[in-house]
Amino acid sequence: MIHPNLLRTAVAHAALLAVCGTAFAQNSTAPAPAPIPSDAPAAAPSLRQVDVIDSTAGEAATPARRAQSSSRLGLSVLETPRSVSVIDNALLEQQMATTERDVLRNASGVSSRSEYYGSYSQFSIRGLWANNTYNFLRDGAKFIHLLDPPLFNIERVEVIKGPAALEFGQVAPGGLVNYVSKRPQAEALRTVKIGAGSHGWRSAEFDLTGPLTTDGTLRYRLDGGASRGGSFVDGNTPRKQGIAGSLEWQITPDTVWRAQAETQSIDGTSTSDLAVPDPKNPRSADVLPVGAFYGEPWLKTDGHLRFYSTELQHRFSDQLEGRVHLSRNETFRNVNIVSPMGPVTNGRVARGYWMAPGQKYTSDTALAELRAQLQTGAVKHTVLAGLDWRAIAGFYGARTTGSLGAIDLYNPVAGLVPPVASTGVGKLSSDARNTGVFVQDRMVLGDFGLLLGLRHDRFKDAYTTPVTDVSKTQPSAAISWEPRPGSMLYASHARSFQANSGTLVWGAQSAPPSEGKQLEVGWKQEWLDQRLMTTVSAFDLELTNAPATDPARPGYSVLTARQRIRGIELELQGRITPGWTVTANTSFHDPKVLADTTAGANVGNRVERATRRTASLWTQYRLPQLPGLWVGGGLVHQGDKFTANDNRWRLPGYTVADLAVGYQFAGGVRLQANLKNAGNRRYYIDGTTTAAGFGAVVPGTPRSLQVSLDYTF
Repeated sequence: MIHPNLLRTAVAHAALLAVCGTAFAQNSTAPAPAPIPSDAPAAAPSLRQVDVIDSTAGEAATPARRAQSSSRLGLSVLETPRSVSVIDNALLEQQMATTERDVLRNASGVSSRSEYYGSYSQFSIRGLWANNTYNFLRDGAKFIHLLDPPLFNIERVEVIKGPAALEFGQVAPGGLVNYVSKRPQAEALRTVKIGAGSHGWRSAEFDLTGPLTTDGTLRYRLDGGASRGGSFVDGNTPRKQGIAGSLEWQITPDTVWRAQAETQSIDGTSTSDLAVPDPKNPRSADVLPVGAFYGEPWLKTDGHLRFYSTELQHRFSDQLEGRVHLSRNETFRNVNIVSPMGPVTNGRVARGYWMAPGQKYTSDTALAELRAQLQTGAVKHTVLAGLDWRAIAGFYGARTTGSLGAIDLYNPVAGLVPPVASTGVGKLSSDARNTGVFVQDRMVLGDFGLLLGLRHDRFKDAYTTPVTDVSKTQPSAAISWEPRPGSMLYASHARSFQANSGTLVWGAQSAPPSEGKQLEVGWKQEWLDQRLMTTVSAFDLELTNAPATDPARPGYSVLTARQRIRGIELELQGRITPGWTVTANTSFHDPKVLADTTAGANVGNRVERATRRTASLWTQYRLPQLPGLWVGGGLVHQGDKFTANDNRWRLPGYTVADLAVGYQFAGGVRLQANLKNAGNRRYYIDGTTTAAGFGAVVPGTPRSLQVSLDYTF
């Protein structure tokens, strides 16, 4: 019996080839390419071409010359008329990144929000929340982000700033995060790595890749990893493990097929944040041990992720190529947490529990597209046309809430409350379909470029009552000028929408979607013979039709919320000298509330959890006197933020410094040590508040040492 997924894949691939073949037959005036010698190496199609550059090597090229997986037009970072941050695997290895927060520190305009009790992290991009259902991508396709992606299988991360509905349908307007998977390589390479460090952290990883056939047309990659510990919270020993495998088959010089599968699991005791003795002063939590645990050992969170994808690319001629991509991700979670917590009374802190085991989410994505190179007179066109489809189904666990009683603030003793079983009833939370049709045309005349695009989306969530049914057509436009090679000035306008599924306005009507729009201008410049790239961008981003609670009608919402973020962002990335690399960014934002639930309320205040300033720096220097030895270090700064639009309760900002040293031995052995939060700075990432003030804060990791040893052969 043929599996339905395999049958759908075969049908979709056949459909693409049929469509592309018809198009090519109607426009087959281009001369046939010269025959390729039989002993020549097979060349992959140019669509999604990736030049993998090890930033620890002495290469001159920079990520500016790399095509993005997130660019459906196949543009490099330098050619893209909007701000894009690229964080490659080599930089993450230097920083010994183990969490998603470690990764996204390297992108301008991104600030950390809370971590969801060990499951996943949350972020704001350009002052607005990055929606975990719509604003995360895996290999350029939508991805439900309810478990942090395993970094052992990530080649690089791309952060696309601002609304990007043209390429990706409905999104929250701040920006998107695209995780790009490692791909099979033509040359055999094997790496094993072990690590150990503070708070009982231990890890092991492996990465194997190379050809499976003598001609190299069939390649594989197999990688995996496991870790245990690393949490500074008393009584919590989280575990993570996963494995991924992929195949790439160069069927012909013009056709390539790839497929991958990945599975990951996590589990650990749910942390409960840190109580705040004085609710009006979050820094009053400084008197408590940073690892104080106010939860119960039986309140655990675990999750499992499965991800599958397949892709077929074919070049019909030098002017026409096509692609089909199919992917599916499945997430299963049991979430049992301490919430809410506080206030503190007579030296004891009140606690509640929130349990939702049995959560299941699936997301299926299909994409088919054609890209053509045309010319009309002196104008060169890159035309892209395609369609995508996504289905999202969610089943929410059996929610139960209750009280755990109070616990001593300064000497919490866990394990005195017996386990409680969930008595709630699970239910379907979403059953949505999103279909999009899009076309883009990038026109180049001399040094000038004009990019025009149009996309139509149909979104329907059959679960909500009344049914959410939205159709939206959105344009985008950008103009660019390259006054000289390696330099580009640009201006762009982009829009986005996000359906408010399940949100009712008075009259039992489904709420219309929220909308985003942005105007951005910028300058990208390469320096030092293409070794270094800088980006300066200024933007005006506005979110409208955002839902807020109707103060006069419980259970209903009003769509009066409007927020505007204006800002400037700067990035620098590359190599100053052959042995000195640097990655730096900073952002200055002005996030304002333009309207809220009640007329005049909160107007002019800062948007909740939006920071005015973020900055980070990382640099690595190889000592010429001692070949193989390098030193590195960096800073991370997150500005202060308010926990709500009323701006009553402010969480202070922080700056943290990291240090690193490594040595590359002969024979492929590398030793590295990283000292994170070297100054042992006490800081707080996020917090929960009520009208009375702070109930709890989320502490950042104190000083920790991590050491790794890897062997490549």
